[in-house]
Amino acid sequence: MTTNSSGATAGLPLWLMAVAAPLLWGTTYAVTQAFLAGVDPFWLATLRIVVPGVMMVWLVPLTVWRRHWLNIVVLSALNIGIFTVLLFGAIQRLPGGMAATLTASMPLQLLLLRALQGKLPAPLQLLAAVGGMAGVGLLVWQAPAEPDWTGVALALAAAFCMALGVLLMPLLGRGIKPLVLASAQLFSAGVVLLALMLLWGRPFPSLDTRGVLALVWLGPIGMGLGYYLWFRAITLIAVDKLAFMGLINPVVAVLAGVLLMGELMNISQAFAIALVLLCVLLAQHPAAQR
Repeated sequence: MTTNSSGATAGLPLWLMAVAAPLLWGTTYAVTQAFLAGVDPFWLATLRIVVPGVMMVWLVPLTVWRRHWLNIVVLSALNIGIFTVLLFGAIQRLPGGMAATLTASMPLQLLLLRALQGKLPAPLQLLAAVGGMAGVGLLVWQAPAEPDWTGVALALAAAFCMALGVLLMPLLGRGIKPLVLASAQLFSAGVVLLALMLLWGRPFPSLDTRGVLALVWLGPIGMGLGYYLWFRAITLIAVDKLAFMGLINPVVAVLAGVLLMGELMNISQAFAIALVLLCVLLAQHPAAQR
């Protein structure tokens, strides 16, 4: 169990809340392929951030902007803005499965960052991080004959941004309520990405009714609700445990593909899912404490 500063114990509902964010994010691939195929991926990334950001910005008091604007800018860049640009850049250059596998290095990179702070990981944590990345690789890996090394660097850099953002959240987000912090970050990152898209001059995509509904799922629900739950969990669960929850994302992506798109699952993928979930559970075990 994990205890927050007020002494409340993090029970099963808290862990379910932490799992809910990657569950929502994991549906992105299947929903996009099923209902938003052919939509410009950069516009799609921008809209799924800026729409919930504009809807939620009223939740951010002016005092928060005045006191914490620099922290909000840094966190929104790491957690959402730069991460999204790097990730979509990697996806443009690499097979989706390879990009997902490299991004799954986030827990391992987080442990390495904490080691640089003098907080060495427990052996069980390292085992869970390496095993989780291997499980994701077995689940979705699609190795090209000659990988695009720029794409590889972009995917690893995206994972690094996510790891650094998670690590800095308890420090830079201190004193800001999770819902307010999520709203401020989504709005800040969304406005910057929208400005970049307009300056870039890419034509705005046309969406049918199904596309609009899919965007509502990916934006206000997937990003808005998902990031709120994620930032809420960060305030109550140790970051080196919470980071492993992100490994659930590609598992959900594969399962959603089976359910929504009729994709088939083989024995090795079923084994990989079991391995990933086992590693997530290992990382939560008391023996994984440093």
